[in-house]
Amino acid sequence: MTAPNPLAQLYGYKRWANEELLALGEASQTALPADDYRLFVRILNHTYVVDQIFAAHLAGRPQTAYAATNTEETPSIDALRQAIRASDDWYLQYVSGLGDAQLAERVAFRFTDGDTGSMSRSEILNHIVVHGTYHRGAAGRILATHAVQPPRDSLTTFLHRLEPGRRW
Repeated sequence: MTAPNPLAQLYGYKRWANEELLALGEASQTALPADDYRLFVRILNHTYVVDQIFAAHLAGRPQTAYAATNTEETPSIDALRQAIRASDDWYLQYVSGLGDAQLAERVAFRFTDGDTGSMSRSEILNHIVVHGTYHRGAAGRILATHAVQPPRDSLTTFLHRLEPGRRW
């Protein structure tokens, strides 16, 4: 059996974890005060915007869609869910085709505040996963504050649901 591409595995996990949390958030909308629900959506919208900013950098496209790391308007959760799914699909396809040399390549970019930076493709891709995990946790805490149990969205849960035979 061939070992899975570690980045593809992480991005599959990211897609699954986003789906789990967005579905629960949508189902729990009435359990949260309007301000907390808006914050829940805005946190996840922030992760989407950052994903899109770095996707442009990775693809070598000018990043002109976002002037900040969040949008002024708060999208509906349905629109956000569709956008995140498409973004996660793009990343999953992108990482599946990268070789070691491409992962090591440095990408120069400009942050939304105008400052410059550079990271390897691998560093950017790791940042995207870690950044999203951090913010999913923050969004999950909003749910927990209102007695909504956040999803068990750890990598271990993902792997064992994907391959139940791992349980012994």
